[in-house]
This record gives sequence, C-alpha cells and structure tokens, in this order.
Amino acid sequence: MRISFDYDGVLSTGPGRALAAVKIKQGHEVHIVTARQPEDSEEVYNTARELGISRGRVHFTAGRDKFETIDRLGIRIHYDNNKEQVDKINANTTAKGRLYNP
Repeated sequence: MRISFDYDGVLSTGPGRALAAVKIKQGHEVHIVTARQPEDSEEVYNTARELGISRGRVHFTAGRDKFETIDRLGIRIHYDNNKEQVDKINANTTAKGRLYNP
C-alpha cells in the first residue's frame, strides 16, 4: 500500500519517524509529501535517507494543497498534522487523510 507522511510536525518528530519506519518494515511503499519549497530540501532528504526512502518518493508542493499530489500518486493513507490539509485530502481524493498528533 502507498502511504505518505508530511514532513514538518510529522516526520520531523521522533514518533513520526518511528511510525514511518514501522510502515516501511511492514512492506508499505512510503512517500514524503511536504508543502516545503524544493530548495528547502536538505533536512527532508536527510530524513528520507535515514528511513530508506528514495529521493524519487519525496514530493514538494511548494505551499500548494497536498491533495492533488496525493491523488496523482495513488496514495491510500496520508499522515499530516494540519487539519485543513487532512480535510481537503478526505474531501477530494479516495485517500484517507489521518490527523497526526504525536
């Protein structure tokens, strides 16, 4: 199953990285979908590398809503700490947006 995680407030936290590591170990295809700008990527790529997520599975929306990227990628579950983004994902895609609070 394709699963994605927001970076800031999710994968930037220890519990968020631990959850992603569990999903990877379970065999899920894990992506990072962040609203960051591509030029603000070093920290995101470092975390991806630590988790074993390839650069091709890191996606920057540059401040735009994430639901279009989530839909295009065929993501089934997305973890995000932003309720507005979770609500938009749930309203506009077949993915399940899950509000993440460590």
